[in-house]
Amino acid sequence: MDRINRNLKKIKEPVRLRAKKLANGNLSLYLDTYSKGKRSYEFLRLYLIPENTSADRMANSAVLSAANAIKAARIIAVVNGKADIRTPCGDISMYDWIGRIIEKKTGFRVRSSINLMRRLRKHLFIYRREVRLKDIDRFFCVGFADYLRSARALNSKKTLAVSTQCELFNALSMVLNEAVRMDLLQKNPMCQLTNTERIKNPESTREYLTPEEVRNLISISAANIVAGDDVAAFLFCCFCGLRYSDVADLKWSNIMDTAVGKEINIRMKKTLRPVNIPLSQQACALLPRKGNHDDKVFSFPHYGMTLKKLRKAAASAGIKKKVTFHVSRHTFATMMLTAGADLYTISKLVGHSDIRTTQIYSKVVDRKKREAVALLDRLF
Repeated sequence: MDRINRNLKKIKEPVRLRAKKLANGNLSLYLDTYSKGKRSYEFLRLYLIPENTSADRMANSAVLSAANAIKAARIIAVVNGKADIRTPCGDISMYDWIGRIIEKKTGFRVRSSINLMRRLRKHLFIYRREVRLKDIDRFFCVGFADYLRSARALNSKKTLAVSTQCELFNALSMVLNEAVRMDLLQKNPMCQLTNTERIKNPESTREYLTPEEVRNLISISAANIVAGDDVAAFLFCCFCGLRYSDVADLKWSNIMDTAVGKEINIRMKKTLRPVNIPLSQQACALLPRKGNHDDKVFSFPHYGMTLKKLRKAAASAGIKKKVTFHVSRHTFATMMLTAGADLYTISKLVGHSDIRTTQIYSKVVDRKKREAVALLDRLF
């Protein structure tokens, strides 16, 4: 691979053959064109593999020959002044472009992000079977929004929920923003859409448990709870705000003893943001006996089994809400707000990159306060 990379670094040319290392160890070849003060990229869909055998070297030699032939044709076009600088950069199908983003995310992001890109690619294929990046304009985006409003889920006859429509619509914007960053597009056409043309998420009504419900769940589950199991982990997250993906991978090496108590030091899987979360006495009481440095703190079966056990425990505690594991994260944030913590501190504890996300919990608490005050009207 080092030899190949050295061979790619030739004298300065208007079109240069470059390689980007993928998560699987292969190199993806692309052309970097600089002409008339503009830079563009053309992804060749040609790949070099690690050279472990003579057969690998022969295969790479053939791929390089093909890539250099394409490069030579592009150089001739640039020299003759016939090359449209926009053509190579935008002349890639949306299917292939999203595929490149998936490749980039693989190994670095949680699976939900990759699955979102795959679902977006399938819906785009249904909406417009063959479309290239250069063809995406304001009218395409408006049409895709209209498609999503009546589209059906990929594996169901039900229409997409508004939240799913918004998720896919925003994913398209992220894909186009990435194209702008890579100089494949001059601007994101989504920016031209009006508020009425966009798909907006309805106001969030996040489910959470009240402190009384948490106490009931602890009381009811105390006799049946197994130290370190999924119900204990759910209650643990009610006091620290971790997501399921993070608590499922939590190791004893992530829990540090400090001068003022225990704290969690992790990098969140969803956002890759590092967080430090001091643990309260209630959270520490839910921890099992300490294991080895690299042992996981909690034991989880299949998520479906975890969810079934949680809902059974919630029903036993008299909780009629639809309980999912993520409810524990909402519970932590609302309990912190109710206790008087400020939004900035809570946003740091839960790992939000934008405090506006944390403000949703503030609206939830304010709404509950208004409902409580309104109860006085029934007395008069």
